[in-house]
Amino acid sequence: MDSSKLEKKRLEILYDGYYYDVTDFIRKHPGGREIIGYFTHPNEDATIPMQQFHARALDKVNGIMKTLKRRPATETKEISLEDKETLTRNKALTEDFTNLYLELKAEGLFEPSYSHVAYRFTEMLLLILLGLYLLTGYSNFWVKFLGCLIFSMGKIRLSWTMHESSHYSLLGNPKYDRKLQSYFLGIILGWSAIYFRRRHNLHHAMTQRLKRDVDLELAPAFLVHIDALDNSKGGTTFFYRHQFLLSPILNVGVAFYILWETVRSLFKYRVPDEIFAVGLHCVGVYYVGVWPSIFSYVLTQAYFNFNIGLSHTHLPVTNKPTHWVEHGLVHTVDVEHRPWCDWWMGYVNYQIEHHLFPTMPQFRNKLAVDRVRALAQKHGLPYEVLSYKEASIKMIKNVLEVSNQVKTICSN
Repeated sequence: MDSSKLEKKRLEILYDGYYYDVTDFIRKHPGGREIIGYFTHPNEDATIPMQQFHARALDKVNGIMKTLKRRPATETKEISLEDKETLTRNKALTEDFTNLYLELKAEGLFEPSYSHVAYRFTEMLLLILLGLYLLTGYSNFWVKFLGCLIFSMGKIRLSWTMHESSHYSLLGNPKYDRKLQSYFLGIILGWSAIYFRRRHNLHHAMTQRLKRDVDLELAPAFLVHIDALDNSKGGTTFFYRHQFLLSPILNVGVAFYILWETVRSLFKYRVPDEIFAVGLHCVGVYYVGVWPSIFSYVLTQAYFNFNIGLSHTHLPVTNKPTHWVEHGLVHTVDVEHRPWCDWWMGYVNYQIEHHLFPTMPQFRNKLAVDRVRALAQKHGLPYEVLSYKEASIKMIKNVLEVSNQVKTICSN
């Protein structure tokens, strides 16, 4: 075969001024090959994403990069189709963002707080234990129903905590965060930690990017943007046309889809900790009861998805590469910065800060708000904060609008 054709098949990522050949490494990547594959496409710069995703293990990452073949990146058509003005602006944005990151890091904002972790786990365990006590210790329907709601709230609090473990920002140690997530996510929620972690990081890598952000691919249940219609895997538009009215049923479907993916992950990755943890969860379902377990599971999933969706689903999508910081500011919004909202949303109301600095403990995101806003203003970029009511209305209106757009397309 022609050597030039073989050369074209090599996969490279742009990192810190060099193109690195990741053709052989991509299958070994602990975070999965998909996320590296995203950045092997033309005009993608992996420098800041890699630095932020691997902030706690950057020395190890740089050590791995040294073992790969590399070549210098130069300003040719090969590395960028952007004009010189955009390149200059991006360079300035990178410099300011890096300075901000180093400033926040020097202030200790990326260090874990074990007292905060203890508070969150104490709250979560108390809610779960109280819920289980009411569920299993009484025969009265309403007492059991109250117990189920409290049990669900405990699982919801756990979901927010385990979300942080996905980014290694809870304990600040990737090994221990993965272990913690495997056991607690598996035992209490019945989820595969590795599946949740990999899927969620794909969302973070390219939020609202068509054919990249997995949260845009909820086919055949939900469609959050009309431009994602051709990108869906569904063979019918029935659910899309009626997704608002069918949302309770569709949420149940999504919840059980996650269970299906958990089973697949257990067989695919065969992680002993996860198999053991999910096995204990099944024992717990037998003890608690099938219907209370199903109800609390679906409620937890719906609550989690609704609140996560407030910061993204009503925003525009794109299929073009942009600067990491610009992308985060354009395709993400914050929800009101108030203590009640911090608690209710498990700190994901600071989604802009979380997407820019995914390894920062989320309860500290509020300390970066003013400086992130100033960075956005300096570079002429949006920084939007919505009230919880505004974000909810925008998300619901978006669901209805997309449904009407699908109906219009189907009628033509």
